[in-house]
Amino acid sequence: MRGLRYLMFVPALLLVSSIIISFNNYKDAKEDMRQDLNCALRQFILDEPRQLMLLDSLTSLHHGMVLTLNDVESCFSGQLTCPSLKDTSHLSVCLLHHDDQEPFKEEASVCSDTLLWHFSQQESSDAVIALKAYANPSLCAVLGHSDQRIPLAGLALCLLLVLGMGWKTRMTGSDTEMAVTSPLPSERQIHLTPMQEQLMDMFAAAPDHTLSKEAICAVLWPKKEQPENTLYTFICRLKTALKEQSDMEIVNKRGKEYQLVRKNESSDNQHLESL
Repeated sequence: MRGLRYLMFVPALLLVSSIIISFNNYKDAKEDMRQDLNCALRQFILDEPRQLMLLDSLTSLHHGMVLTLNDVESCFSGQLTCPSLKDTSHLSVCLLHHDDQEPFKEEASVCSDTLLWHFSQQESSDAVIALKAYANPSLCAVLGHSDQRIPLAGLALCLLLVLGMGWKTRMTGSDTEMAVTSPLPSERQIHLTPMQEQLMDMFAAAPDHTLSKEAICAVLWPKKEQPENTLYTFICRLKTALKEQSDMEIVNKRGKEYQLVRKNESSDNQHLESL
């Protein structure tokens, strides 16, 4: 079970990675939409009939005044390649001098760069036409434009791992229930040290809940020379903890093995020797 707890970091890492990738892909999709607005705006200015339409619309425009052109007036959406931008886009136009600051104050989900157009028919060489395109695609539209296949696959894998670990924990819990619950009505949990808990997990996983002394020492004290005395003290303390908090006990079998049994079962095995 201890190893299973450490494995919980895997779905957590998958979840965090999927969220980060999804957010980056979302940002890339908005940048792609912004570039689409920039490209469409440049194509709009290069089209001569639209230039004439734009000049006609500016006859009554004062310096610094912002004029909004809807799609019926400008047919700007026809230049866009991203379908989610077509229904929510519009143009803003104004006259300004070269030393003027950014005239556009409108906020939108996606907006183009400001394009400055100096046309040959204007009376003053100091004034130019500034154009900017805006669009307000929905969150779902931007997500639909972004590539979310890898994040979705990561989330699906994360869910499968969590479900698998939950099933594994449930199955392991049914095997170790006798070792972790108290016979008292309150069913309070046994308080064990981490190393004692590790040994109880080993007993639960072992056939007949039986472990040899060598197997225990190899796991708990792999680098210690002659760990038998340490094992003797360790088992004594674990026996005391089990005796006080549960109906389980550890018995010595032929001086070579330890077995985890219930107290009523140990009374039926007279051939077992105490430690």
